[in-house]
Amino acid sequence: LNIAIVGAGATGVELSTELIEGHDELSAGLSPDQRFDLAVTIVEAAPRILGGLPERVSAKAAKALEAKGVRLLTDAKVNAVHADRLDTSRGEVPADLIVWAAGVKAAETNRDLGLTTGRINQFVVDDNLRTSAPHIYAMGDCAEAPGPEGRPVPARAQAAAQQAAYLAKALSDPTRDHGPYVYHDKGSLVSLGGDKGVGSLMGGLGGPNFLIEGLIAKWAYMALHLDHHRAILGVRRTGLLALSRLLHRRVSGRLKLH
Repeated sequence: LNIAIVGAGATGVELSTELIEGHDELSAGLSPDQRFDLAVTIVEAAPRILGGLPERVSAKAAKALEAKGVRLLTDAKVNAVHADRLDTSRGEVPADLIVWAAGVKAAETNRDLGLTTGRINQFVVDDNLRTSAPHIYAMGDCAEAPGPEGRPVPARAQAAAQQAAYLAKALSDPTRDHGPYVYHDKGSLVSLGGDKGVGSLMGGLGGPNFLIEGLIAKWAYMALHLDHHRAILGVRRTGLLALSRLLHRRVSGRLKLH
């Protein structure tokens, strides 16, 4: 089975490792005559994977993916998509299944709502997250908010969480001046399957950011994931969720075949 993933951001990278590990676990439960080979190729137009992260993070992730058997095809622009292959600037990539994980673009229908939109159909907002219409706010991936160095705030989970926290305060007490929304990049973490991860955290340890990898990065990734749940569900329900997932992993396999 040949799978081609277009886009080497965090989504494409994490999906490739999940596919490889899922295939390994599935193969362990199949008889020799039922097993099949899996080839995963990541196609990226940029010169390297994880282009939004520091080069050393990208290099660590690339090495880990290649060790798992993932083929990395960088500097490869997709020219055409066919049922059984991709035509790229670096040649054909055979594919029984193609997953598109490249770029972020909001719905085309956003342009029909009477609000000012940007290049990728996001609602343009000011530094208070207000759209072009009075009393209408936007946040998350659908919002084009002003960010550092004149560039829009990146469409990341941490940006959406920060914007949600800002609007929660601003809308709960509209008579108070809460100041402008300012995006704070706290770094990024990428899961590479198993007990592996890699990331770059912003802080004062050894410079503007520092690299973490391996089990520490994996734990940090899991902690961050749970923190997103905590912000929505609260501490108690998040604790119960984490406990139920742990128990489920103890008594059930990773894959379910129906």
